[in-house]
Amino acid sequence: MKIINTCDKIKSVFADGFTIDLWRKYAEEISKELPSKCENDAKNYDFNRDVLPVLENALNNEKIDYVSKNFQSVIDILNDNLSKLFDKEPDINIVLYLGLCNGAGWATTLDGKNTVLLGIEKIIELNWGDETNMRALIFHEIGHLWHKLNGNLHIPEYTKRRKGIAQLYCEGVAMVCEHILCGDNDFYHQDKDGWLGWCYKNENQIKREYLRRLDNKESVQDFFGDWCSYNGYSDVGYFLGCRFVRYIMKSYSLKEIANMRYGRLNKEYKKFAEKDEIIIIEPLSPEDYHKCSNIWDMSGQPDSYKWLEEIKNGNRHVYIYKINGEFIGEGALVLSTIDPDYTIPGKRVYVSRMIVKKEYRNRGIGSEILEFLIRKAESMGFSEMTIGVDKNNLNALHLYKKYGFTEVLFNGADENGEYLKLMKRI
Repeated sequence: MKIINTCDKIKSVFADGFTIDLWRKYAEEISKELPSKCENDAKNYDFNRDVLPVLENALNNEKIDYVSKNFQSVIDILNDNLSKLFDKEPDINIVLYLGLCNGAGWATTLDGKNTVLLGIEKIIELNWGDETNMRALIFHEIGHLWHKLNGNLHIPEYTKRRKGIAQLYCEGVAMVCEHILCGDNDFYHQDKDGWLGWCYKNENQIKREYLRRLDNKESVQDFFGDWCSYNGYSDVGYFLGCRFVRYIMKSYSLKEIANMRYGRLNKEYKKFAEKDEIIIIEPLSPEDYHKCSNIWDMSGQPDSYKWLEEIKNGNRHVYIYKINGEFIGEGALVLSTIDPDYTIPGKRVYVSRMIVKKEYRNRGIGSEILEFLIRKAESMGFSEMTIGVDKNNLNALHLYKKYGFTEVLFNGADENGEYLKLMKRI
């Protein structure tokens, strides 16, 4: 992998301002193909109105140095994590350059080599120069190149439906690759002002509206691009694409998905869109927990006061699960001292409750809840997770062992039978 950072060159070449002739000479030094590639891509722009002001804004040494510094930090992180995605170091170029508003990120080919072009003028215009946004941008474009190297990145888009499926699929694969590289399945640089929470809570509505538009040959542009929005939220298609690909990953490997053709993807999206996803209500406040504490018709609730105190002090995180507005399950994570046999503060987390209503069992919901709890624990920095289970509950034992839990301790017995303690490395 070759890294080309032209920031110092940008500052020296354009010290007295931008001209197109200077830019062409600068671009040719990167690649003989680059000037024509960028100019052909930008030919439909009004240069003086749409491009020149963005370039002039970007030619500021402080802004350029800020982007350059964070670019190098992200490249260091990428080098440390490449093996999570690639079997061997990929033969690609990553170029930080001054373009003609061709995009903040562009996965393409240059001189016959797979290349990620990072347009500093667009990065500055979009305020994506901080490390978080740079990481998202670079890792996402690397995800597109992984898809190209391992499968079927380009699907012919000669109908609106094919274009809608192709865009969702390609961005979804890139998002999953991005998550693998950064080690966080809930990382979206768009997650500001409750964006991700809104997406999760409205997932069923989002995916069905996308399907409705496909069925009716309508545009899905509202779901993609920071200049567009669906119900007031931009880039919802990146969330939806990622959720779609993760849904298919329950049956196929990521490499198998990377090679899927349109017909299979179209069928899989219809199945995905028509399936009721669990809506997860983020950690409940004590007030919300008190309102929900009787939904299981449990008698007595002997630990209710203790739970409320632990929720208040942040030691217990309780999640409620809903389908179509109905409460169907509950899960709880205890972050430290409640598990005396197996507790290392900051390292081990305990699943203290995982319940699915009887009428919703044997539908794969328990698996989805457990996946969510594992993902949450991982995102909070824990390296081990423990869970207690009745040794006679064979279905639960099978589920936990399927997700990598192993028996570590016999926990004794109570009126409900003998219990086991199981542990998983996260």
